[in-house]
Amino acid sequence: MTSESGTQGHLDIGGVFERTGEIYKQCFGTVWIVALVLLIPAAIIVGLLGNGGVMGFIGSLVNLVASAWLVGSIIRVVQDVELDGKVDWSVGEILSSVTPKLIAIILLQIVTGILIAIGLVLFIVPGVILALMWAVAMPSLVVEDKGVFDSMSRSSDLTRDNRMRIIGVGLVIIAAYLVIAIIGALLVALTPIIGVIALIILGVLLYPYIAIIGAVLYYRLVELKEGGVVAAGVQETVIVEETINDPGAPPPAV
Repeated sequence: MTSESGTQGHLDIGGVFERTGEIYKQCFGTVWIVALVLLIPAAIIVGLLGNGGVMGFIGSLVNLVASAWLVGSIIRVVQDVELDGKVDWSVGEILSSVTPKLIAIILLQIVTGILIAIGLVLFIVPGVILALMWAVAMPSLVVEDKGVFDSMSRSSDLTRDNRMRIIGVGLVIIAAYLVIAIIGALLVALTPIIGVIALIILGVLLYPYIAIIGAVLYYRLVELKEGGVVAAGVQETVIVEETINDPGAPPPAV
């Protein structure tokens, strides 16, 4: 874990962005490769399938899987850095570690997305509240190996005292998505091929950054709530690895 990120239980948003920038720079090579490995094949497949009918639906599913895999992988990168300050896992190890969680990640995206959208369409404020409540549901699912609804509950607990401060993070994320959407739409309208290439480049640069923000936010909230204690799922992973590497080591205290 890193140094203090808040004062008297209050989240330091500036600290979240500062730490996000540090990890983004430190791990840029890794996240860049991960993003390229996932986004380029997805873009090619979608381009070949087209936008209409059954083929278009299949293309949407490909995009959904690629984005879910990317988010989970970037969270894994942040988890790796938070453990010992550097990236130890290879790209293959990162991707394979997320594979068993893909269905849960996709379900979480769908469930939270639908509920937040309903809240926004009907009353706006409830949708914003739900988005703030579940801001770190995805890192909770990946890092702590929780189920879809358990991760939503965990996120609600972690964000309870800092939801108004998290709005600042949400605004940056929304702005980033708007930049991608507007630039991509303009370029696709002018020159489809260049537009697709531009979207891939923007995705490689911005999607990992957005995912890192969420993961860093999760770790900072865990620090504030639990006094810097690393999530249980991470601790168990470290204990298991140490026991395997040193069979003669005494069992961990319970």
